[in-house]
Amino acid sequence: MKKFLLLFITTLSFASIIDTYRYEGIKPTVNELEKTIQSKNYWFKRIKNLNVRYGYYENDSFILLCNKTTRNLKVLKYQNGKISQLAQYNNLIVGKPGQKQKEGDLKTPIGVYSLKYKIVPKNTFYGPLAFVTSYPNLYDQLHHRDGHGIWIHGKPLDGKSRPDLSKGCIVLDNNDLKKLSKIIDYQKTVLQIYEKPVYASKDDIASILAMLYKWRYAWKKSNLNKYISFYDKDFHRANGYNLKQFIDYKKRVFANKKHQKIKIYFKDIRIVPYQNPKDEKIYRVTFYEEYYSPGYTFKGNKEVFIKKSAGKFKIFIEK
Repeated sequence: MKKFLLLFITTLSFASIIDTYRYEGIKPTVNELEKTIQSKNYWFKRIKNLNVRYGYYENDSFILLCNKTTRNLKVLKYQNGKISQLAQYNNLIVGKPGQKQKEGDLKTPIGVYSLKYKIVPKNTFYGPLAFVTSYPNLYDQLHHRDGHGIWIHGKPLDGKSRPDLSKGCIVLDNNDLKKLSKIIDYQKTVLQIYEKPVYASKDDIASILAMLYKWRYAWKKSNLNKYISFYDKDFHRANGYNLKQFIDYKKRVFANKKHQKIKIYFKDIRIVPYQNPKDEKIYRVTFYEEYYSPGYTFKGNKEVFIKKSAGKFKIFIEK
């Protein structure tokens, strides 16, 4: 509660919030808060003192920056809006230059990934442990990239040499891999793989956060036209729907939800810049969503990809 009050003291006229409640009651106060949370200016002030160079993270996170060109891996910790470097591992073994397109092309993918599992490989060639990445992600799937088994792993346990080129994985010295395992929580880690660094800007982050809450508001109100306006013309959903199919589906859903009270909450938001061949302003956005309506409840992780088109950020991939 104290954090809530301090937040609004620094971003709004706190007295005006109190007076709205005093004179008009709870509903106008909620409306004022809704209006504020959809404001880019509100979010810009909120992130003013945060380091968003490598993205926006609502909770403490670990960031792995794998540079395929220089063959190093930086380990960062994001805590309370500040970034500290915990380690750097050099002389990585990675795949061929360029974006991975298909199974067997010996390329390490470029993009943003999660670490899904920590395993002990059955084959000692892969070292003492491995982190399984989420390749191919939604962006990869949209571009028809295939392949699997992209890991961060070690070197042969028998001490034998191995080629200075991987089949697409990121390979560390075994001692470095063990150290990495001790200093990160893999479930709270974002892996960024790139050949040239891409950075977020505060203007972009504030714009995206405001857009997310405008989108949420249209969703809550079952305002189909407004809701659809947040989607790019080239939108694709994870289930294969294009924009037209998605609109047809949402028409049916919104018609059934009309006049129903819907609650939607976003938690643990992460907004990460994404290297791409066209150098477009693309971000991967993930969050934990809670959705409540009469007869239906959803709680789970949500993932969308957002790009800047004609000066506005729009969703072009959604899961």
